[in-house]
Amino acid sequence: MAATRIRWIALNYNLPINPSKNRVYVWRKLKDIGAVAFNHGVSLLPKSSRKVSELVLLCEKIKNLGGEAAIIEMNFVNQKDEQAMIQRFEQQSVEEYKDLIENCNSLLVKIKTKSAKLDDKTSDEIKKLVRRYGRAKSRDHFGASAETEIEKQIDRIFDRCVADASDFADQLKKLIDKAKF
Repeated sequence: MAATRIRWIALNYNLPINPSKNRVYVWRKLKDIGAVAFNHGVSLLPKSSRKVSELVLLCEKIKNLGGEAAIIEMNFVNQKDEQAMIQRFEQQSVEEYKDLIENCNSLLVKIKTKSAKLDDKTSDEIKKLVRRYGRAKSRDHFGASAETEIEKQIDRIFDRCVADASDFADQLKKLIDKAKF
């Protein structure tokens, strides 16, 4: 039985050299949607309606910036080439998840210290971490295995925050009870 082949979409684009901020903009957008550079000016994604929509918008933006762009549906002829591309996507996700796990560990250590308080800064760090995880998950086209570990780490962070809130509530209740007498 033949392996299921993946349908791919490619964005082929060319932008003027100047201003360079346009090239950086396109590079960042491609990174945000999880595309992998196939060749100079060609980036690939596994095909999905959402990714096609994102590339269509980017394609129009490139044209508005004075560049040329086209979206192409493609298939690999050689299955080994396709597997190599899948590995590039997987490696991209593994690296992103590894960074997130390190950030989770650092944040967990920070909030476990007795002197640490769940202040606005720490709260913002937790929110940013959760948003980054959501973006990383949306770019993980082939289900990297670190996803479960990150979810466990985020759960630990949340559990610690709930425990701290519960401790604070207990302390506050004791103070109120003392004040009544």
